[in-house]
Amino acid sequence: MNDKSVQYSKPLAYYLQVKKLKIFSVLKHQSFSGELFWSSPTGHHWTLFINQGQVLYGTGGVHPIRQWYRQVRAHAPELDLGQLALPQGATSPSVWLHCWDYHLLLDWFRQGYLSKKALGTIIANIIADILFDVVQSRATQYQLTRYPALDPNQAPIYPDNTERLFAITDLWQSWLEVGLEAYSPNLAPVIVHPEKIQTHVSPQVYTSLIHLLDGQRSLRDLAVKLGQDVLTLTQVLQPYIRAGWISLVEIADYAPVIGAGLNASTVKNAGNKLCDRSVTIACVDDSPMVCQTLGQVIRAADYNFVAITEGVKAIPILLAQKPDLIFLDLVMPDASGYEICSNLRKISYFKNVPIIILSGNDGLVDQVRARLLGATDFLSKPIEPIVILSVIQKYLKHLIVA
Repeated sequence: MNDKSVQYSKPLAYYLQVKKLKIFSVLKHQSFSGELFWSSPTGHHWTLFINQGQVLYGTGGVHPIRQWYRQVRAHAPELDLGQLALPQGATSPSVWLHCWDYHLLLDWFRQGYLSKKALGTIIANIIADILFDVVQSRATQYQLTRYPALDPNQAPIYPDNTERLFAITDLWQSWLEVGLEAYSPNLAPVIVHPEKIQTHVSPQVYTSLIHLLDGQRSLRDLAVKLGQDVLTLTQVLQPYIRAGWISLVEIADYAPVIGAGLNASTVKNAGNKLCDRSVTIACVDDSPMVCQTLGQVIRAADYNFVAITEGVKAIPILLAQKPDLIFLDLVMPDASGYEICSNLRKISYFKNVPIIILSGNDGLVDQVRARLLGATDFLSKPIEPIVILSVIQKYLKHLIVA
């Protein structure tokens, strides 16, 4: 009987999970073209588009739109993401690579709005996030669907597979070695015991943490925002998470603001069909600029919009207009957002109307106080257009027919 045991130089979970990536060497050897579809028992799925053995693009997972938006914002900050639409009449140049997000990137690239380097970086980072999630997810299954190879003009960017696979295996090994196996980078940190953290960090660090760890940004979102790698950021937060001072919570993906369509008219009509009446959104903010920004986004999505720039007139106007959702500024010179929120909740019509507090201050105290007075959610200024529409769809999904 052989009593020798297998000796592993790395954690066993490393070997078990990274075996999934060996499929790429086979697909490259066979010059495979088509889709590689992964699924997990948790209901998540990922699709990688492969042309002649090279991964072109990927989508899916917990936050497919959030991850796309995060990378575009980081590597093409000059682009206006308030209007996510392909030109009128644009169609997918292939019969199988039919992702609106991929073709929107290509359109920007061909028009000169996006450099080849930026396009390659965005695509490579999205693919890397997907591969890491696939590796971290247990009991995944895959399916291959072969299609004819694409013309090079339809797929101008080929991020290097080998380099990316090495990076993912190294990241997963490091993730395990520092005890992060159970931590998904798609979770969002939120402070639950600020008083304890305040005694362990400097006032400047405490202010930054309160500002950033609001439960609205995932670890990946924060890493990109801060210009750090997600491993280092998570390690910094790990002691506070283990102590129970910071919690990691699930957050929703951004809403698909352009739906399944690829042009402005589709944005207006698809995904925002109303049950039996028009949806009305109100904004109470003393800043005309804030009201104008929200109004442009909301009207473009085919909702009615009411702007109120004087807090003292808010309640009478809201009673007359009866909006389905209210964005409410917290600090105004002539009225307090706290007081308006509290008074609205005393009126039967507004008892269950979503009230979204807007504030330039991310303080946890403000958030807690606003929620105690009946606020539904709390957003930090400035607000991205995609976040505005995601919040509307999140809280008014019972009024919106997909």
